[in-house]
Amino acid sequence: MMLQVVDAGAARGEDNMRLDVELADRVRNGAAPATMRLYTWDPWCVSLGKHQPLSAVVQSDIEAHGYDVVHRPTGGRAVLHADEVTYCVCVPVNDSLEARRMYAEIHTLLYGALQVVCPELMFAAIDSDLRTHYASSGPMGQACFTSHARTEILWHGRKVVGSAQRVIDGVLLQHGSILCGAGHERLADVVTATDADREQLRHTMTSSSATLSQAAGRRVTAREVLDVIAVHVARTPISGPLLADAQR
Repeated sequence: MMLQVVDAGAARGEDNMRLDVELADRVRNGAAPATMRLYTWDPWCVSLGKHQPLSAVVQSDIEAHGYDVVHRPTGGRAVLHADEVTYCVCVPVNDSLEARRMYAEIHTLLYGALQVVCPELMFAAIDSDLRTHYASSGPMGQACFTSHARTEILWHGRKVVGSAQRVIDGVLLQHGSILCGAGHERLADVVTATDADREQLRHTMTSSSATLSQAAGRRVTAREVLDVIAVHVARTPISGPLLADAQR
């Protein structure tokens, strides 16, 4: 299966999420093929998981920093979309097992593209206990880039791409943040927590995540990432052999 690639540019948080849901609806109705939509955010935006309360962040701090805030239709926890490229993949699936397989294959596809930018990227080999992690009531359980799961893309054990998915009426909608440069760690400035907990969260996010600019040892722009993904996805099908090849 080939994915159509859409380079959608920058938009506000509410518009980005609306366009993702509309894309899922079009794929479901047969009005669009399986698609990867690529975009950025203007202004920077905190997105919360579908079931994450708005109280996880401090609205006055959000406003003071000039950020947007929005709920994603997918699960997971808070992300500050800063210097990054976000992807949204919408594909028809039959069941949760197929959705899980697609999670790995989408990461495999991105891995193949991003190796052009940084050949040292790797897959996670061991699962974190994400259910325990996200069940935490503290600030560590409120942020995406403090843990990783199997097949997520890493650099020296640090997470470069964070993803979440949801199946909506037979269509998989999977989101992911591809970190180009710093900024995502400033989520710690707006979460509902004490100053000490915010500092701990900032430290954990910095030590648990990495940007493509860090991994490449040079400035990697969103435009560069958009271009390499668009080229790779346009010529590479999603398939089982692709996953096997990437993991050898």
